[in-house]
Amino acid sequence: MVSLATTARASSHWRARWNAFRNPIVEEKARVLKERWDSLPRELQTNNQISGRHLTHCGFTLGASYCSFHCTHCYLPKNANQIPIPSLEQVKEQIDANRRLQGPGGGLQITGGDVADAYWKSGRADELVEIVRYAYSVGSIPMLMTHGQTLIEHPEFLARLVVEGGLRQISVHVDMTQAGRHGYPIGRIKCEADLHPVRQAFTDLALRIRATTGFILEYALSFTVTRRNIDDVPEVIRWYLADPERSYIWRMLSFQPEADTGRTIFSQRPITSADVWQKICDGAGFPLRRDVSIFGHPDCNSWASLLVARPSGKIFPLLPDDPKFDALLGEVLAKIGGLSLVNDDAATPAYRLAGVLFQHPLLALKVVTQMLRYVTSRKTPPEIVQSLLRGKVHTLGVGMHNFMDASQVARADTDPVIKARLDSCVFKGAVKRNGRWEAVPMCSMNQQTWSEVYDARLRDPALVHQPQVYAPAETEPALPLG
Repeated sequence: MVSLATTARASSHWRARWNAFRNPIVEEKARVLKERWDSLPRELQTNNQISGRHLTHCGFTLGASYCSFHCTHCYLPKNANQIPIPSLEQVKEQIDANRRLQGPGGGLQITGGDVADAYWKSGRADELVEIVRYAYSVGSIPMLMTHGQTLIEHPEFLARLVVEGGLRQISVHVDMTQAGRHGYPIGRIKCEADLHPVRQAFTDLALRIRATTGFILEYALSFTVTRRNIDDVPEVIRWYLADPERSYIWRMLSFQPEADTGRTIFSQRPITSADVWQKICDGAGFPLRRDVSIFGHPDCNSWASLLVARPSGKIFPLLPDDPKFDALLGEVLAKIGGLSLVNDDAATPAYRLAGVLFQHPLLALKVVTQMLRYVTSRKTPPEIVQSLLRGKVHTLGVGMHNFMDASQVARADTDPVIKARLDSCVFKGAVKRNGRWEAVPMCSMNQQTWSEVYDARLRDPALVHQPQVYAPAETEPALPLG
């Protein structure tokens, strides 16, 4: 017998879908996007530019700075573990500021150090649940950033974040630079394949949470690439692609070339973003165009979306590797770029897409015609076409976020390229300065602003009376980094 709660939930979902179809693009979002587009340097206002058309920027909170790991590539200042956790009111104020700067439906990273670690160990787990819930309530889309050890060891905490807080997205950092993961000491990890059991454990955890709660839970992989592990990048991608169930859980794979900032032990032979992109292509099994879509500055972000067929696991690029497609992409982004395709419990993305195409029939015809020509070409694997017809496909984003060294950021006033990268940054958090909130790029945070935030917290007497978790000063692991 169907329960009243189940019936009510189904009715609520259908109302959400109908509203998504009728009002697919929020007016406020369109306004904020236009402001962002107008602020971009003219040379970055290209047909395949996503910033200012589909997103303003991804925000982040200046949350708890504590982390139990002692990684070789940590971008935070050395005293991060001695800094008190901000109050709940302060975090909510940050969330409100991010929401104003981004508009509705903006991605918001719940981060600082490892916030899951800090709130659990300080006995303030309820606060993190409330932080996630509050972010949703004001119209942001929170993603919890974590190494995940606390969630693996205390899955009941994760279940609370999902059920009570509404958490649906987690970015889990897993790679060889990490020191502190139980059962996987950094000195014994010889290659990234040694960490596949960790990645599988997180996969299994998400499947259990989905099964027991009935709610969506998706991951993004965060992965620092150094001289020591760059040759393993293709193996990591192939591991995810080997089972479509994994890529249905892990929806983004983000590879980040090491940056000489914070307390990082930098490689003696630094890698380049071109090196990393080549390894990403090797893992996918075919060339991927780095600028098929641009997020802010092309030196900062490179991204490709793959179609994954179920159950075969066959993959194919979502967008054509053809510069001629850019003009159509530009038209789509200009007219309907404010459309949010973030998944939710009511599965509204398809209805938002249908609604916006219904409002622009000629554009819909052009898009459908172009995509049909693309997916029925001789290059398209037949498994992709078959799965598309059955509705058994999903997307997997694979890309690279290239942070800048602290020394680069320091010379922004004299280097026009670095200034352009900061001005067009799509990863900015709200910081309060002289009573006014402004969006600060993460590279600037790493170079100086974290220290400014920490100094303010250390001078705040109210914070020391709240439960905290502190650790001794960091000791850097001495490893040969190449």
